[in-house]
Amino acid sequence: MAHEIDRNRKTLRFGWYALAVIVFGLVIAIRIRLLGIPLERDEGEYAYAGQLMLQGIPPYMLAYNMKFPGTYAAYALIMSIFGQTIFGIHLGLLLVNTATSGLIFLLGRRLMNNSTAGIAAATTYLVLSVSPSVLGLAAHATHFVMLPVLGGTLLLLNESGRQHSGRLFASGLLFGLSVLMKQPAVFFIVFAAIYLVFEDVQRGFGLKSILLRTLFFSTGVILPLGIASFFLWRAGVFDKFWFWLGTLGAGWGWRSCWLVQPANARQHNRSHWLSFLLSAGFVSRLSFSISLFHPGSAGSLSPCRRCN
Repeated sequence: MAHEIDRNRKTLRFGWYALAVIVFGLVIAIRIRLLGIPLERDEGEYAYAGQLMLQGIPPYMLAYNMKFPGTYAAYALIMSIFGQTIFGIHLGLLLVNTATSGLIFLLGRRLMNNSTAGIAAATTYLVLSVSPSVLGLAAHATHFVMLPVLGGTLLLLNESGRQHSGRLFASGLLFGLSVLMKQPAVFFIVFAAIYLVFEDVQRGFGLKSILLRTLFFSTGVILPLGIASFFLWRAGVFDKFWFWLGTLGAGWGWRSCWLVQPANARQHNRSHWLSFLLSAGFVSRLSFSISLFHPGSAGSLSPCRRCN
């Protein structure tokens, strides 16, 4: 009986890995097939700013926007490696997307203590990330936000239950890098800080230890923006940077939040929301099933618990 259960478990695990390989291959084939599609609006902006950086022209000197320069730098890096072409930009996106799905696999496995959960999460992300409804084929800033956010989250969720100062600093560094890509990533930082403090309190750390560990994390968060600001100051464009992101950006942000975005939300295609709800329901149900029927996973039901 035990041998039969073990054989079924291995068969199921093999099926999940086979599904992951099929989905991964299919998504990669789709992205390779569409490497040459024209650049979307935001892609054109990022590519132009990145191209200027490769020519030695800093952001906010000839090209302006109410965004941090992280994505411009990411485009410059990608184009310096793969070439200043549409193919090169989308090839860089393919690698970023692949790396992000790998981190999602590791995060799912870490949270559920089960590789199957990681595979389900990673394959779901791969499929959703090529959807035209989210402009998944365009190298938007959100792709470059998720990669460091997931890396920073994994550093916080270490298995030992004890995070050293170096790990906390590196985690904060990655979260800070995500904000350079797109400002709304600041909410991920708020989540990470709350999680860190909550976990420290649960472990019984003293106030001094909690404050010190939070300081290490916060230093890592601030450092990327500090370094970027320093280079912009040295390039003589910090005043323009501050105008577009501080003075003008703050005013537009409030106006967009209360006036523009609600109007856009009402005009959004309801089928897109339905697809997201269905996907979320599928993933939730799948994760719940895995947690119930896979021994050793977080939240699984042992025979004693089922009897009770």
